[in-house]
Amino acid sequence: MFSNIPVAHEVGDRVRIHYRDVLDSFPSQADGSQATVVSSPKPDGATYSEKEAIQQALELARAFPSSDAMITYPFVTYTHYVKEADVWEITIQIYGEEEHLIEIGSNGVPMDHCEHSSLTDYSPACFTGYVIENRLISTENDLITFTNLIRSAEIGDRVSVEYTDVKESYPASATAVSSKVVSPPKPDGATYSEKEAIQQALLYYNKQNRQPESDPVAFPVIHFCTYHDETDTWTITINDVDIEIEKRKKKRGKFLVSFTSSYALVIDKPRLHRVFLRL
Repeated sequence: MFSNIPVAHEVGDRVRIHYRDVLDSFPSQADGSQATVVSSPKPDGATYSEKEAIQQALELARAFPSSDAMITYPFVTYTHYVKEADVWEITIQIYGEEEHLIEIGSNGVPMDHCEHSSLTDYSPACFTGYVIENRLISTENDLITFTNLIRSAEIGDRVSVEYTDVKESYPASATAVSSKVVSPPKPDGATYSEKEAIQQALLYYNKQNRQPESDPVAFPVIHFCTYHDETDTWTITINDVDIEIEKRKKKRGKFLVSFTSSYALVIDKPRLHRVFLRL
């Protein structure tokens, strides 16, 4: 929760906040005086903007059950626009509960044929994640490896997988009933595609932060990935590291890394935000 936010913002806005000290409370509190709204423009051909889709998803999230009536904060953990279907994928989690994937279609209603939840609780029918290494798929909060995964999938690809039983291990494992690569095309004017940016971010992360390979905690989990067209920059959050990928003017193909900022989405209270990264 941030106080002293100077910018005009509404539910569903994406906000970039520079901050220092965090008060140890629930929710955590910090000074948000250095904040800017960085909501993305509506994608070409989209019925709804990210902000509008989040607003609708949060309304639907009010019906989600919570085991603790005193803790009902909805966290927006993931957003993605599927251009081919004109659908927004919004993942929302009530604190301490399972995640829910809400798909907002062009008619403004949820498409709930695909449920999403914690892999340790029960097996969802399908989900979307990123290929990281050794055919591991990184979801927003966990890892899973598949047999029968589409052979053309490469590191950095976004893949959609339908599967059945999940074996309780780490990483979890399952058999893919069907899978396909759903990586979005390179944004207009972008130096790198999403796949290329993720590949570079993973290279940096593994070099700087990787524990011994025998330690399963070392596997990178991609929590967040977005492109900023105004700066031609990708922001990718891997575990607790916020990595910004951008083209340097003098050295082609190099990338910069930033640890100074955090992203949040405004949810259903004026000063309550879901922070994707806390440093």
